[in-house]
Amino acid sequence: MNAPDASRSGLVLHARGLTASGSHGVIFGPVDLDLSPRQLTVIHGPKGTGKSALLLALTGRFRKTRGTLIIDGVDAIADPYHAIRRTSVATIGNYVQPEDRLTLAESIAERGYLDSVPLTHAEDRMRRIEELVGYTIERSTELEQLTAMEHAIASVALAMIRPSKLIVIDDADVMVPHAEQKELFEIFLRMTELDDSAIVATTVDDDMAPPGSIDIALPARHRAKVHPISGEQVAASPATPDASAGGDPAHEPTTQATEVTDS
Repeated sequence: MNAPDASRSGLVLHARGLTASGSHGVIFGPVDLDLSPRQLTVIHGPKGTGKSALLLALTGRFRKTRGTLIIDGVDAIADPYHAIRRTSVATIGNYVQPEDRLTLAESIAERGYLDSVPLTHAEDRMRRIEELVGYTIERSTELEQLTAMEHAIASVALAMIRPSKLIVIDDADVMVPHAEQKELFEIFLRMTELDDSAIVATTVDDDMAPPGSIDIALPARHRAKVHPISGEQVAASPATPDASAGGDPAHEPTTQATEVTDS
């Protein structure tokens, strides 16, 4: 596949052959993916399919990543530090997440401090996000008192205090009632308008993603390959043995990748 010049194409993210391996074999990949400004991507799959690792890789934070990864025109493999500054992590498993016992006001101040954003600018950013999405949370409320949906929105909003082109959130739909997930993803999509950014979320379910978003399915215990979205469904190939289990490495199953459209 002829890759576009990602430094001039206006893409938020351009990945080709993105792969990561650990002591037990392939974690994910190879992944081919292009993300445009104001793009929402939903990655879903069973536990242990490498969703969290893929999020870290897409933000330049996974050291074992190989392949091509351009984030906002910066080569994240060759220059990870500058690429990381163009991304932000809302949550990753139990390792990166807001402190639940802080109030929203305290969380804004903390995130601003960690991201080197003056408090007045951090508060202004939060107000602008609230105006954009039409969703306000009382500043004196502790995060642990928020509903699951409010918590997810607040987590992404805090990650956007420092302007970034790519924001990721892990387990976005955990504990969020199924009936509210469509609204949650629509709010995420509106949030990308602030900086012409892209948001990537990992989820358990994918059926509530709004039209126009990218849906990526990671298969259980198999290598994943995500093709650029062209509007039609890319069917998964039949499951084949993993190379680490003695199978034929030349026959790797692909994921399902679709652009979500109105049914």
